[in-house]
Amino acid sequence: MSDENMASFRQQRCEIILLLIFIFVSATVLGQYNEYNTYPGGYPPNQQNPYNEYPPNVPNSYQTNDNDYTRRTTYLYKGRRYGQQNYNTYGRPGDPRIVGQDEKYVYDRVSSEAGEKICKVNDVNKLEKKLRDIFVETTLGKYTFFDNPDPDSLYRPGSEFIERQQGVASVFLGIPYAQPPVNEGRFKPPRLHRGWQLMQAVDYGPACPQPAKYTGATLGIRDVDEDCLYLNVFMPDITEGTAQRYPVMVYIHGGDFIHGASNTFPGHIMATFYKVVVFTFNYRLGALGFLSTGDVNSPGNYGILDQVKALQWIHDNAEKFNGDRESITLFGPGAGAASAGLLMVAPETSRTLSPRSGSAVADWAMIFDRYRVQNTSRVFGRQIGCSIESSWKLVNCLKNSRSAFEIGNAVFPPEIGLFPWAPVTEMNVSMPYYEGWYEEDWHFISESVESLIKKRTFNTGLRYMSSVTLNEAANFISQNKTLEPNFIITQEFFDQKIWELVLRYNYTLNPNGTFEAIKYMYTYWPDPNNVTFIREKYIQMLSDFLYTAPNDKMIKLLVEQNVPVYMYVLNTTIESFNLPEWQKVPHNIEHYLLCGAPFMDIEMLPSKERFVRDQWTRNDRNMSHFFMKAYTDFARYGNPSHTQILGLHFEESKNGELKYLNLNTTYNSSIMWNFRQTESAFWTYYIPKVVGHIVPTYPPTTEFWWEPKAPLQIAFWSMSGFSLLLIVLLVVCCMLWRNAKRSSDRYYNPYLYPPDVETDHEGIENNEYVEKYAPSRVAPARTNSASSFHSVSLKEMQGFISSSPNGDTLKKSTPPLKHKSKSQTIPQGVPQTDV
Repeated sequence: MSDENMASFRQQRCEIILLLIFIFVSATVLGQYNEYNTYPGGYPPNQQNPYNEYPPNVPNSYQTNDNDYTRRTTYLYKGRRYGQQNYNTYGRPGDPRIVGQDEKYVYDRVSSEAGEKICKVNDVNKLEKKLRDIFVETTLGKYTFFDNPDPDSLYRPGSEFIERQQGVASVFLGIPYAQPPVNEGRFKPPRLHRGWQLMQAVDYGPACPQPAKYTGATLGIRDVDEDCLYLNVFMPDITEGTAQRYPVMVYIHGGDFIHGASNTFPGHIMATFYKVVVFTFNYRLGALGFLSTGDVNSPGNYGILDQVKALQWIHDNAEKFNGDRESITLFGPGAGAASAGLLMVAPETSRTLSPRSGSAVADWAMIFDRYRVQNTSRVFGRQIGCSIESSWKLVNCLKNSRSAFEIGNAVFPPEIGLFPWAPVTEMNVSMPYYEGWYEEDWHFISESVESLIKKRTFNTGLRYMSSVTLNEAANFISQNKTLEPNFIITQEFFDQKIWELVLRYNYTLNPNGTFEAIKYMYTYWPDPNNVTFIREKYIQMLSDFLYTAPNDKMIKLLVEQNVPVYMYVLNTTIESFNLPEWQKVPHNIEHYLLCGAPFMDIEMLPSKERFVRDQWTRNDRNMSHFFMKAYTDFARYGNPSHTQILGLHFEESKNGELKYLNLNTTYNSSIMWNFRQTESAFWTYYIPKVVGHIVPTYPPTTEFWWEPKAPLQIAFWSMSGFSLLLIVLLVVCCMLWRNAKRSSDRYYNPYLYPPDVETDHEGIENNEYVEKYAPSRVAPARTNSASSFHSVSLKEMQGFISSSPNGDTLKKSTPPLKHKSKSQTIPQGVPQTDV
């Protein structure tokens, strides 16, 4: 190549390079290039229009009113992505260059943690409020487990050099089942959610407001918000085919209707290895869920109505998760067990129930006394600083002047009781009407569970399995910081707690007799002053009153109705917890065994418990398998031991033979019957019928100086005041009657009521007439009637002239009669006529 050609080639190459540089600079300056152009539609996957990262040139397909794009839009609210209107319209809208975008939607980036396990739940038909399509993108939204709960597998973590995948669970977290109960929704029943177009169900929804001591990341409850009506779904691998739908198990968390959250029960293991669909959900707690003023201003029961709404959502959408809507089992501890019993009387709710350590017929499970709920509401209003002059002022203050966190974090004084909040009966209260709510939305039940069971208002296919632990109330001691570190119970402490129990639960017709009866029943008489036995008897007293006796009563009610009933008593503990002897089997100790904690990663459990991966003993793993197998078999077959589980089986309780499984370990358990019948009868029959139960509770209006302190004083002063009122009314009525009787006599006869001797009064003397002309007339006998005293004729008084019987004319004037004495006799034979 010649030098001339070479120079020309170099010149052309330089020109091309300069042109490319010019084009690149121009494209950069004019906004014609962007990293998003490398992706279809201009955006990378899972990143719809993040803030401050707008492409300079939006594709033309998005500059029109693209309905498909609008349908796919979402917004991020409090760290969660939704596809509906943002009620708290704050934050920046999406890309303003997209024409037709709703400014009420807010767009933001999904966190990387959420993006790693994204699951999508689509609602194509928003009007019907039902899920129509569920899909998981590749492996996203799945949990993989490398442990197997089946003891026959002989597998333990670390036993092999390479861990193998043992199971996969598909999980949908934080699905809203009702509209947020905020603003106008506070203190009102829940309303069905409007639906959504695209939602990322990747994280738990916030828990409902509750006292701060129960919340925190270390306790497993990270977020708290009034917008808390969310549920979670745990199911087997969604890519697996199934010839038959899975049984549905609904977990209702406990917490005395004051605290708790759905995410405290991870259902991954139960769903993965035992092939069921597990639902957990939040419901409103404390005053936000159960405030009742006993009138139209706040009828109450909002928390239990949340549960009803969640069950309706689960029933409508269970099949979309391969669940059998005709096989729904409710289970839970404490308040969750009581809620399951309350929901049991609704025939459309469930076929099987498995409550643990709780009963719907317990005194704390439902309130029937209107004055008691008014008492609680007024004390709460005074505690939080609201006016209690009227229920309207109280509710208006709580609704408009107090935040959800203030209401949820308010703590009652100790004298209010162990369980201040609970569902209430309707109490013949007229339900309010608000726009957007219907009257039927407010109703729950108007009778007690006991009466409804006797009327058989439950599902005809109902099956029931219940349980209690040996030391149910041990937590009342372990959670009492004043007793640390030795937790010694003295006789004075025990007596004080008995008095609190007597006064809190209104056994006040005979408080001294009630106190002595309880103390007699729960005293270790061989050594009454032994503090070890005093602590043991104190735990037994609260356990029997709160859990054992109500559970026994519920079992007997259902057995009488020929409902299949199964029961177990837990006498074993979690060995790795190393609990002291008096606390080995406390309330809800089987929680971690039932959710499969020995087979989970410790990251999925609360960090405060300080779990270690290899802390679980062989017996812990076996008991965890036993519980999960028994509960899922009960949900699937209606029998907790369809086949023997590690050599154990249940037997059905019968009338007169209340059999139960005495569960020690998987090797030395046995069938026994009639668990603590004497103690249960003491609380169920003796206290209510012999001592007296329950007198009405009087609302704490104002402490007047005359306010009575005991029911006997109330009865005495009430009857005294009523009797005095009757006497006054009787006297007034007699006086009015006498005056009316006198006024009815128009002419008063002075002969019957003669004046005094000194009084000059003229009269008529007709003795001669009487003797001559009317010998045969006999005066009627004197009676008490006022009309019988009118005995003198007007003609005789005026000197009337008449013919005698023989035809002679007689004219006789009667001179005035002089009264000479007080006594005056009425002449006999005088004609008596009224004037």
